[in-house]
Amino acid sequence: MPTTRANIITRRTYNRPIDEENGVFETWEQTVDRVIGHQQWLWRRAKGRALTVADGCELKELSNLMYDRKVSTSGRTLWLGGTDVSKRREASQFNCAFLRVETVHDVVDALWLLLQGCGVGAMPVAGTLNGFSKPMEIDIIRSTRTAKGGEEDNVETWDAESGTWTIKIGDSAEAWAKSVGKLLAGKFPARRLVLDFSELRPAGLRLAGYGWISSGDEAISTAYKAICKILSQKAGQLLSAHDIHDILNWLGTILSSRRSSEIMLWFYDQPGWEYFAKFKKDFWLHDNQHRQQSNNSLLFRAKPTTEQLQEIFDMMVDAGGSEPGFINGNTALRRAPWFCGVNPCAEILLANKSFCNLVEVCVSAFRDDPAGLHRAMYIMGRANYRQTCVNLRDGILQSAWHENNEFLRLCGVGLTGITGRPDLTPYDFGVLRNNATLGAYTMADELGLPRPKLTTTVKPSGTLSKIMDSDGEGAHKPMGRYMFNNVKIGSHDPLVPKLRDANYRVFPSPNPTDTDTEIVSFPVKYDNANFDVVDGVEVNIESAVKQLDRYKMLMDNYVDHNCSITVSYDEKEIPEIINWIETNWESYVGVSFMPRIDPTMTAEDVGYAYLPQEVVSRETYEAYTSTLLPVDIDRDTGLEMVDEDCENGFCPVR
Repeated sequence: MPTTRANIITRRTYNRPIDEENGVFETWEQTVDRVIGHQQWLWRRAKGRALTVADGCELKELSNLMYDRKVSTSGRTLWLGGTDVSKRREASQFNCAFLRVETVHDVVDALWLLLQGCGVGAMPVAGTLNGFSKPMEIDIIRSTRTAKGGEEDNVETWDAESGTWTIKIGDSAEAWAKSVGKLLAGKFPARRLVLDFSELRPAGLRLAGYGWISSGDEAISTAYKAICKILSQKAGQLLSAHDIHDILNWLGTILSSRRSSEIMLWFYDQPGWEYFAKFKKDFWLHDNQHRQQSNNSLLFRAKPTTEQLQEIFDMMVDAGGSEPGFINGNTALRRAPWFCGVNPCAEILLANKSFCNLVEVCVSAFRDDPAGLHRAMYIMGRANYRQTCVNLRDGILQSAWHENNEFLRLCGVGLTGITGRPDLTPYDFGVLRNNATLGAYTMADELGLPRPKLTTTVKPSGTLSKIMDSDGEGAHKPMGRYMFNNVKIGSHDPLVPKLRDANYRVFPSPNPTDTDTEIVSFPVKYDNANFDVVDGVEVNIESAVKQLDRYKMLMDNYVDHNCSITVSYDEKEIPEIINWIETNWESYVGVSFMPRIDPTMTAEDVGYAYLPQEVVSRETYEAYTSTLLPVDIDRDTGLEMVDEDCENGFCPVR
């Protein structure tokens, strides 16, 4: 049976409203059935004829694995699969995308993908995009609507007599994406630009198609004014790559954090790399809050020297310990000859204008069932391939996206709960890789379509691991055996009073921007990972090199793309890390680094109001769990889809 935490996060994140006014939302079984319906639709369309009895049995097998929370499609598909949006805007089914941003059309594509919920990787390229024809006065007309939005299409006008250029932004995803194109393409000799947001619906309303909550016009009006300032400052000039970077980061701010993850890449040997590497440094001192939206990583075309690696780590430490990241372009190209970049959490090797959809298998759910695990890998390889059978010509995206997908058919069959299975050997991971690949290949062959160029990966896997009660998240080892996981839930969620009544610790978010958010403490116990004992508490004090060794084992035996892992480290370990990277450069594509938080320290010890994951003693854990009562969550759920895997563009361990 799933834990209360798994049920609550499932309801908060993936169950869609059926009758929101009366508090009726999907059950987990209904969510799975909707996803299976989407798989059936994709499969039948790709075959061009009705499915067979054997096909139906396979879908039933997939649904049973999902009912039991042993496997899952992507969070994107759990939320949108089977909806009208998923069939009209098929890019909404993809987790990962990358493109070089050098034209107006590229910027439109980037915003469109963010609006679909797709994480966007980008490399800003100067040489085509340019500023306004001359500096302009910018006027903003805010929306005063209190109910639904107005016209869905943009309206652009030019009054030559007054020198006024007006863009009225429509209340639709298409209009938002196209409106930034109008800003960048417009070369009117205007003295004044009016950005009219009066058609936009207010914040807080649920979008009927996507099911997300409207962010209103405040963020987009702020972002567009800032973008216009950049375009005015560069009037009559080409935009620099750093200008383009800023514009893309501003576009990431107009959405909820659920849909705004970005990564930006820059070649290490390219002029301006030092500025890029420090792009986010001290952002709060320079009014550059928008620069939080992306991970920023340097792309190496040759093996770095010891001195170069030391310089990168010095920059990391100086900027807080995590950026800039760095990626081995040579190894990426050897694995993927089409490689141009990665998605925000860097688990997929992508071409310019290409996608990937991810699925997941929880290896800790098959502890005593190796045959079942092998079969699940095969089934998920086939299911993942069916997710590539899409039409990406949606009227917004450039045709290259569809054409690349038709050729590459990239899959991302991931694993979670890895550290909860210390019994799995490198050979075992190789067998799992073979089963996933066989599944994807057989599906492609049956449909007469190209085989996927790559199939396997490991992603950070925060939320999906929680709803599957996995022993660890992706390749990450839990911080301790006994923990309190502090999870965000909307203050108006009907589950909040139920959790209070069941004696769960519930407290308001201390973040001043989260005024409508509560934090709930869920007890979590990890029985199957190995921990060290410090002052009577079982904690994870695994060295950085040991984490990197696990990364290498997975890269050498299971992963086709890249294993996304955040390596926690102490500054004293940097020389050992550099030595490891130099020795294992051919196996390395890219990892994230994060300063290690002492797992024995409390939130008070580190000066925080709370920690997302708080390690506690067995006695503290049992004292808390002994007070908790069962929670009946039927017919109640959260009101906003929240995914903390890549909040604000980061891919942390939680």
